[in-house]
Amino acid sequence: MRHNFPAIEALEAGDVDPSVVAGLAPGVDPEQLLIREAQPWFERSVLRKSAAIALPYVVYMHSRTYRRPRHEVTRLVIHEMIHVSQWRQEGYLRFAFSYVWDYLRERGRRRGHTEAYRAIRYEVAARAGTDSLYPT
Repeated sequence: MRHNFPAIEALEAGDVDPSVVAGLAPGVDPEQLLIREAQPWFERSVLRKSAAIALPYVVYMHSRTYRRPRHEVTRLVIHEMIHVSQWRQEGYLRFAFSYVWDYLRERGRRRGHTEAYRAIRYEVAARAGTDSLYPT
């Protein structure tokens, strides 16, 4: 059983032109970026209720999402590709610090988890980019 696939599979399944995604996620090659099925321990400790998490060179996807048909995860893969690009453009420390800082600032403003998460500048940008390319 295969436990990863290149991002290009999800783009092709969703009829998305990779060259258009390149404008939203510069420096990320969808043929090289692997989408990996997360291990159970990673799902419990890191992903919890999240569908996926992007790191600078890989995306880990929750098994319940990973097992869906590729065309059903196209939007998510585009979103995560944008995050991979953000990691690389901003630098690892700056991205991680800003991401956590934005979240904690919003929590300090007494916003709930979901509202604080949605206000993170990188999440706002990834949602906007994904929506511009692949509207719901």
